[in-house]
Amino acid sequence: MTHELSSADADQAAAAPSLNTAGDLMTTAIVSVAIGASVRDVARLLLEKRVSAVPVLGADQQLLGMVSEGDLVGRSDADRVARRDWWLALLGDGQPLAEPLEALIARPVEQVMRAPVMTIEAQTPLHEIAEMFRVYDIKRLPVMRGGRIAGIVSRSDLVRAVAAMVPQPTATGSLGGLASMFAGMMNSESQPSERGPSAVPIVVAPAVTADAFLDLVTASKQAGQDEAVAAKDQAKQELQRQVKAMLQEHIDTPAWNALIERARAAAALGESSFELLRFPCDLCSDGGRKIDVTETDWPTTLRGVAAEFYTRWERDLRPAKFRLSAQLVDYVDGIPSNVALSLTWRA
Repeated sequence: MTHELSSADADQAAAAPSLNTAGDLMTTAIVSVAIGASVRDVARLLLEKRVSAVPVLGADQQLLGMVSEGDLVGRSDADRVARRDWWLALLGDGQPLAEPLEALIARPVEQVMRAPVMTIEAQTPLHEIAEMFRVYDIKRLPVMRGGRIAGIVSRSDLVRAVAAMVPQPTATGSLGGLASMFAGMMNSESQPSERGPSAVPIVVAPAVTADAFLDLVTASKQAGQDEAVAAKDQAKQELQRQVKAMLQEHIDTPAWNALIERARAAAALGESSFELLRFPCDLCSDGGRKIDVTETDWPTTLRGVAAEFYTRWERDLRPAKFRLSAQLVDYVDGIPSNVALSLTWRA
């Protein structure tokens, strides 16, 4: 049986928006909870909004973590057994809870949320989103824009995007006719048909006075100051570019395995640690402050590819008794500049 596409259907297909990036298919109606909310508050919100997870935001609307139904009810066997009791009690009509269960659901969300959070930028292409879902076995990714959460992409969003895709023909032809002629004219260099007589330069000797020499000194100092300011501006722009790139960068499995092999080679040479990643302090949500003062929750400040490295270690290497350390390694004018994430296997 042959099906023909009507002109109305063709117009509708042509008008359908293209879904190429996270920003194209993300859900922008974000349901979130504030830091300090209780487990009970989160459970009620999940039930009311019919969602399975929500981001946890700080006072400045900064993304601090994600909490899902799985985080609330626990992931160990004992937690799963306990789930039925407290979950049903929570949904009961005002039925009193036993003291241990009351304490359980009164815990603040920061005690059960997942952090650091792996994120993507709005311009992340679909194939990278699919790869992250596969590699990390996760169901959703917060989409960031300008350092703030702009939406959430879930597996179901990705499935809908794939289902809506229409193959696009690729243009392989080259310009011809008048278009080719004009393109050639634009790319060719015009040759003047006539050249006028060469102008004879007039050289004026500079004044030989002390004031003229002082003016040269002033100009030289000003030029040096301008160069220093320009160098600082360029360094700042380069730092911003590097942070932006690392927010969008992802570590795939072959690259991770290659790093592990390099760490193995370091161990064979007698080393007890290996630097996995070095990144600017500005990649951390607090500029590296918690790492500097060695606060225990420093992993919650990691963003971008640094958060992915931490997640890989926590999932693959922590059970094998490897440790991960973060240390400030570079300073510029006394201000922390870079952080190193190192894998250690010391006794």
